[in-house]
Amino acid sequence: MASFLDLSNTEFAPLSGALHGPDRVARALLIERGTLVPPRPMLWPCPGDLVNGPHIEGDLCAPPVDLLVVRRAVVGGTGAHLKLDDQLVYAEGAYPFYIQHWYRHDIARQAWDFDAPVTHRLDRAFVITHFNFVWGHWLTEMYPKLFVIRALNAAGIVAPLILPRTAPGYVSRIVRMVLPDQEIVTYDPRDEAVEIGAALLPHMLNRNYVFHDFLRWNLEREALAWPKGGDDDMIFVSRGGVRTAQSFRELANEAEIEEIAREAGLTVLRPETLGWAQQARLFSKARLVAGEFGSGLHNALLSPPGCQVVSLNWLVEVQSRIGNFRRHDVGYILPSDGEARLYSIEPRANQPFTIDADIFREKLTIAVDRAQTRKAMAGWDDAPFPVEDPKVRL
Repeated sequence: MASFLDLSNTEFAPLSGALHGPDRVARALLIERGTLVPPRPMLWPCPGDLVNGPHIEGDLCAPPVDLLVVRRAVVGGTGAHLKLDDQLVYAEGAYPFYIQHWYRHDIARQAWDFDAPVTHRLDRAFVITHFNFVWGHWLTEMYPKLFVIRALNAAGIVAPLILPRTAPGYVSRIVRMVLPDQEIVTYDPRDEAVEIGAALLPHMLNRNYVFHDFLRWNLEREALAWPKGGDDDMIFVSRGGVRTAQSFRELANEAEIEEIAREAGLTVLRPETLGWAQQARLFSKARLVAGEFGSGLHNALLSPPGCQVVSLNWLVEVQSRIGNFRRHDVGYILPSDGEARLYSIEPRANQPFTIDADIFREKLTIAVDRAQTRKAMAGWDDAPFPVEDPKVRL
């Protein structure tokens, strides 16, 4: 077990006190807790509590949004992790829950621990990352922090953003799209660490993927900025280009399933081959997103209310949490043998599976019909009120 400091219960202080006060660790409340995120019915019944339980779980409330300030911290490693007096730091809100699980069970220590010497210092800096740069984790755990930084910038709180030089290229590119004036400072995690006078750790706008309304408002603001164009508003997300020797599951009849999707009018795409601007434009206009459960399907976080989401396989509750938050209609199709292919931290052999073609065609038809109906109805209530009608009371 790695030694770490859990700062989750740090008392709140006024923002000015957190930023400029004497406390080694301080936390400022930025936004009150969000509203309840009610469950939505599935597109069709799905057997078993494993899938249904997390989807229908009620009374889930988005957490308050805060800013954690850690003074005289050292940042290093491949995830820009923090150490305070040589102890790793964890805090709910700044990090997802599984981070402390990996600390406690000493899982893949090389991904998050570091011992490089301090080579340079910053007075103040934002820190938003951790070791897990799998796309879906970036999208749900780190990308939302950029909107918190944007709000802080608007309030006059400005600082460089520190990133490990080994972070995927998309990280800095997306940062610059959301925050065009943001200064980025990088370091080489192999032999460099950075001491920060005041490390600013923004909230990731969710707790266990129950997202705050502040994220919704910002996603909708982003969607309005993307230009309209094209009819590719029904998307099938292919994972064919991202399979590696380390992949733990594989859709064996992928070609057959993708052909059925094309026949139904969906555009088959591999998100990893597209730039962020193109991905964001496509998914922010999508009225149907289908594909194998995974990071690409999580791009539906950008999709508008009423989007139909068809997930092949099931891993965890994340897609349901995204769907309930964004008011999507989600349906799962389990492998033909009825057994979900689940992720395990321990190495295991690849788990091939098939999706029954007839069931997929049947379920996809339901989603397509719903998506086309919603498209036909779009804008029906956009006309101005007939204020000359005496029955209308404004």
